[in-house]
Amino acid sequence: MSEGKESGIVSNVDVTLTPRSTIRPNKWLERALILLALVGTASVVGLYNDLYGRVQDHINPKAEVFGVWVEKDVAPYARASFELGDNKVVINNRVVATSFELSATELWFTVGVTEYRYQFLNRNKTEIRQLSPTHYNPTFVLSGKHKKDLR
Repeated sequence: MSEGKESGIVSNVDVTLTPRSTIRPNKWLERALILLALVGTASVVGLYNDLYGRVQDHINPKAEVFGVWVEKDVAPYARASFELGDNKVVINNRVVATSFELSATELWFTVGVTEYRYQFLNRNKTEIRQLSPTHYNPTFVLSGKHKKDLR
């Protein structure tokens, strides 16, 4: 074969390149993997949040503050009180909230638009001082808690 013929074959080849953006057979796979990664991340965050809440409930159980809280050093006819229970806050024989929050140093719940916040005054969580609303800061004692400690 002559050299011209071989070079003619090579020179007659037409190479056209198509843009990469039009060749994407695995685009659906990439999107599915990204979606799977996002769902997995959300699941891990949700599980971590649940675990954190369970640890906090174990360290600082709400059952320690269940009972009737009575205002201290006030005449009996003017004494305020409220009751904390599982999924309820009762004031004047009415359920005013269905939940309350508890930290190591504070207790709070919301009635309508008013937030009631209390600070624990001792480690046994038997005495609290009202922090808000700030117009009056009474001290409350957990009624009957001393009887539970004697058993």
